[in-house]
Amino acid sequence: MKITVLGGSPKGETSVTMQYVGFLRVNFPEHEFVVHQPAFNIAAVERDRGKFNLIMDDIRASGLVLWAFPLYVFTVCSQYQRFIELIEENGCAGAFNGKYSAALSTSIHFFDHTAHNYIRAISDDLGMNFTGSFSAHMNDLLKAEMRNNLVTFFENAVSTALARVPVTKAYTPVKLESAVYNPGAPSSPHDAGGKKIVIVTDENDGNMGKMINRLCSAIQPAPEIVDIKALDIKGGCLGCLKCGPANVCSYTGKDAFVETYREKIMKADIVVYAGAMKGRYLSSRWKMFFDRSFFNTHQRSLAGKQLAFLISGPLSQNFNLREILTAFAEWQNANFVDIITDETAENIDASIDNLAGKLLEFSEKGYLKPVTFLGFAGMKVFRDDIYSELRVVFQADHRVYKKTGVFDFPQNKPFKNIMLAVMSGIIGIPWVSKKIMGNFKKMMIMPYRGVIKLKIRDIGKTV
Repeated sequence: MKITVLGGSPKGETSVTMQYVGFLRVNFPEHEFVVHQPAFNIAAVERDRGKFNLIMDDIRASGLVLWAFPLYVFTVCSQYQRFIELIEENGCAGAFNGKYSAALSTSIHFFDHTAHNYIRAISDDLGMNFTGSFSAHMNDLLKAEMRNNLVTFFENAVSTALARVPVTKAYTPVKLESAVYNPGAPSSPHDAGGKKIVIVTDENDGNMGKMINRLCSAIQPAPEIVDIKALDIKGGCLGCLKCGPANVCSYTGKDAFVETYREKIMKADIVVYAGAMKGRYLSSRWKMFFDRSFFNTHQRSLAGKQLAFLISGPLSQNFNLREILTAFAEWQNANFVDIITDETAENIDASIDNLAGKLLEFSEKGYLKPVTFLGFAGMKVFRDDIYSELRVVFQADHRVYKKTGVFDFPQNKPFKNIMLAVMSGIIGIPWVSKKIMGNFKKMMIMPYRGVIKLKIRDIGKTV
């Protein structure tokens, strides 16, 4: 059977992901593997229709298509997403229809599930029969057990494709339709109070432009707009990791991205990201923006800021994107205020006006709500990996994490561990355990009895 591999790394054949593909080629010699690297050659694929058509021809002739990619900021890299956009723009979705597909990724398991959700949804949208996904830690290929698991995964994908086994769809098509938004008369604007507010967007027309204008009219002086479509960005993240030691991007001095991000976004008090849905995400230009912000590596460049989103498109039909946006805000340790969409024309004015007020009020009070599992657990992944093997490359992260207390390992608290060991031993005594467990509910709330009587009169003042 002919198998077409669509490489999703800007590093092409030198990526870790392609080493997994190489292992599959060795272990499945009876099948013909044809490998394309659209993420590595995206400029040429976009410019030269012949190169693009060559990929489509191989897909038409294949029994199985393997999406093979590393994780880049919650999903695939911008170059890979751009290739996916080109499929629709060039009217070639039919080449994928009815084909069997599988997904193989490498990462450190930081929101790898949202990346696989994205690829599976793309497969469903293209009419493919998705056989399954394999999300490998980047070092899993070095382990015999995981190599065996990878072979089993691919055996199943191949046999499913050969037997033409029916496959259940996981995602229904997104209907990219929104009601026409016609803003009403602006209400009295909120005083910005000296807060620096930035709206970052790639779209100034249609509903998106109207929503941005409405937000600008709700705050005086009006927020600054950063147009990433017009911003000088030479290309997507290359995955070169030159930013690891000291957060110096390989593009530094070659385009305006790093300077703009540091001066506009990192120095703002309030940041609003505004974009229109395109397929299963925002535009690939937006993905390039998020990927290029990785010059900060795994450090939270938006920490303490108020963050909101204006989205044009049916976000309620794309829960994976909502989870990505929420997780991004929470991992950044920004205060995730709200997402306003134009799915219906009702109440958009009131929602945006209310958003403006909340952004300013929360910024003034320094409000930062607790993160959920998305932000809490995500940061633990980075904490553990930066403390261990990734510190060799991401030295800047290690210095910042150490300085800011991110390395909060419970194992490094000897006194607390001794106390817990003693308490565990005491509770292990049957008669003590019976007595304590019989009063456990009361014991749990004892520390809160004094706190609940406190009154907060003013922010920062307790009486």
